[in-house]
Amino acid sequence: MKTTSPILRSILGAAAVLLVIAPSIVQGQGQLNPPGPAFGYANERALDTSGNPLPSMKTLMHIDAGEHIPSRSATNAKLNGSLGYYELSQPGRYYLTENLDKRIVIGSDNVTLDLGGFEIRYAGGGTGPVAISASGLQGNFIRTKVINGRIRGDWSQGVILGTDSVVAGVDVSDATSYGIKVGKNSQVANSRVRGKWSPGSSGVPGAHSGIYGEDATVISQCSASDMNGIGIQVNQNGRVVDSTVQNVQGCGIVTNHHSSVGGCAVRLCGSTGFDLGMGSALHNSAASDCGDPGVHVRNGCTVANVTSRDNKDHGFISEPWTVMDAQNNKNATNFVQCSAQGNDGNGFHVTHSCAFTDCTADDNGSQPLGGVSMGDGFHTGDNSRLSNCVASNNKRAGIYGESGNTVDACTATGNMRYGIEMLNDSNSVIRNTLRANTLAPIQPAPGTNGIAPLQMPATATNPFANFGL
Repeated sequence: MKTTSPILRSILGAAAVLLVIAPSIVQGQGQLNPPGPAFGYANERALDTSGNPLPSMKTLMHIDAGEHIPSRSATNAKLNGSLGYYELSQPGRYYLTENLDKRIVIGSDNVTLDLGGFEIRYAGGGTGPVAISASGLQGNFIRTKVINGRIRGDWSQGVILGTDSVVAGVDVSDATSYGIKVGKNSQVANSRVRGKWSPGSSGVPGAHSGIYGEDATVISQCSASDMNGIGIQVNQNGRVVDSTVQNVQGCGIVTNHHSSVGGCAVRLCGSTGFDLGMGSALHNSAASDCGDPGVHVRNGCTVANVTSRDNKDHGFISEPWTVMDAQNNKNATNFVQCSAQGNDGNGFHVTHSCAFTDCTADDNGSQPLGGVSMGDGFHTGDNSRLSNCVASNNKRAGIYGESGNTVDACTATGNMRYGIEMLNDSNSVIRNTLRANTLAPIQPAPGTNGIAPLQMPATATNPFANFGL
């Protein structure tokens, strides 16, 4: 009887082990057939008792419906890039499967383009066309959506869409003019635009915006930087929320009439920080280091909980929309809990009929070499009211007014001219506290021109007296 050698016994043992584990390896992929009537989870069954698909069964197209770009089909010229661009001529969903170097033209309403995290980069010389466009010679298509990806390089514009459109999660950089531009009733969210401009660059600011929306557009949680035009802009009845602008040659955030801006910050703008049209609202925002006023609003606006600091002109300015149309030659802006500090012009500069409540103006103004100091804390023309405000350490008067103004329960300290200076008569200046102002507490003398007497707090007998030290 022959005996088995040790080597042969080892080989046979290994083979036996493979025979034992092979079934588990083969079965590791799980069940490949669609789950039938015996599947344990009724809601996930795809086949009935006869083996036919249930109405709820989904194919791969149901799960991930859409046309992929680029198409692998040699006959699909619109989507395989053979035209020199990609054309989305039918409604539906399209999605990128790789980075592209050709533009995309949307030629239909109701198109969704999912960039899938990929990038569309301009690789040619000079300035290219629009990277993604639903507006052009073929028409202005509506209800389009572009999401989730990046656009890079010297495209003339990044994403240009029509009415009722959406841009979300898109990053555009280095486009020559508009980064993202949408029509009326649109939304731009969670997107970023960056240009190629830098401080010190020569030239006039461009007539474009990093992000622009027509009437009734909402722009939220976006940022714009390094633009040689405006950072973010909406037309009438628009809204900009929780967004930032930094380092742009033009204005930071601009709106037309009846718009709202909230929770935004702008910094290092070559022109005005916030520029709002008639009847608009600005709240919970900040402007700093801008080349013109930090905040510029027109008649009928409300500005609440806003700071404006270290700007090259006034901290806040409010004026009529136009001096040509008597119907619009009004002001009546309401400032609530706003702060102006370290601006080269006045802290607050208004023409007439404005209200200030719980506002602060500190260390505003400048003194050019060999020139005259400029910069009041609050500078108003006629018929305005200041209540519970503080004006301190400004280069000229703490509070300056002309006719018909009311200054009540305010504090003015350490200003380089007067604490309160009223130019004409018919003002009401009562119950204010004035300390350590260079020329005098109040001008003209207390007891005249509607100014209550100046008394010491400990010995005051007049309930409307101003307190001066």
